[in-house]
This record gives sequence, C-alpha cells and structure tokens, in this order.
Amino acid sequence: MSAETFCDPLYTKALTELVTKIVQAESPVSFDIISTEMLEMLGITKNSAKLKARCDYLVRNSRLPFTLQNLDGEDENSEATKIFWADQDSTYGICPFYRIPVIGGKPRKASDIAVQEAARAVIDVAEEQLGLPRQSLITETAKALGFTRTASTTDCYKLCEKAVDYAFNQDALSIDDNGFITPSNSFV
Repeated sequence: MSAETFCDPLYTKALTELVTKIVQAESPVSFDIISTEMLEMLGITKNSAKLKARCDYLVRNSRLPFTLQNLDGEDENSEATKIFWADQDSTYGICPFYRIPVIGGKPRKASDIAVQEAARAVIDVAEEQLGLPRQSLITETAKALGFTRTASTTDCYKLCEKAVDYAFNQDALSIDDNGFITPSNSFV
C-alpha cells in the first residue's frame, strides 16, 4: 500500500480493523509499536508527520481501552505514553506474562512496556531468586526484560522501580525482616 492510499479516507474502516487486530495480538502495546507494525505490514517504509497523524487518527478511531504511563513520575514536561489493551478488564492488575526480546534482538523501549507487564517480570524474578533486596530486584528485573544498562537514571530502571511499587500495591509482593522481597503467599 502506498502512503497516499494509507491516508485515503476510503480505507479508514479496514485500517481501523487492522489496528484492532494488532492490539489483540500484541496487547499491552504502545502507540509507537502499533504505528510501526501497521506501516511495516502495509509495506510503507518511511514514516512522516502526516503518516503519524493518520496512525493516531486510526488508533483513536478504534476506541480501544488504554492506560497512561509516565516513567518520569510527576514531571509535567514529560509526555505520558498510551498503552493500549485488547479489552478493558486487562487494564487492571498484573499481566499473566511478560515478553523478552528474541535472541540477538533489541529490547523494546522501556516506555513501550506496560508497568503491569513489568510487574509480572518482578514477581517471576523474585520467585526465581527466592527473594532479593529492592535494588537488586529492580536491576535483575531490568535484565529479565532484556536491558543491559540499569543505572538509576535510565528509563528501564524507572520502569522496573514503578513495577515493584505496582506489584506491592497489588499485594503481589511481601518484604521480610531482612529487607528481602518475595512474592506474597496469596499470589504464588
């Protein structure tokens, strides 16, 4: 499909259905990944402001549920990432899985990973390691998600830190008297 055809309003319904199919297959998934995959599927190799605006319109037109995620905390100058979900029920709670990069592949950007998905990685790492101190749990979770740089200023560190907090808020983790974090008995 050409970029011109992609922007043609006659194809809006079919392209909106494609967005829905991508989200159903990839959920949870960010706008950037949806637009990249859609353009690649259609054989469009260059992305422009016009194509991005068209992707944005198609995603909004799909009316899929989404959550907002901001790795920079309460920084008003940073932009929140929209994470889209296959259904509304999936937006609450910890994902039943987390995804890792293919062998030799690059990890997704931290901003493209839902905190709920990273929380699953936190729980699995805590269980595999039989408990870890908070700092180690954050670092090991980042590694499990495919990241190699885990300095506290990186987005992957911020994501994993938020994921630990999220898992605690969902009562999925507990901390013992020595400061070791493990999956809570009710969650395992």
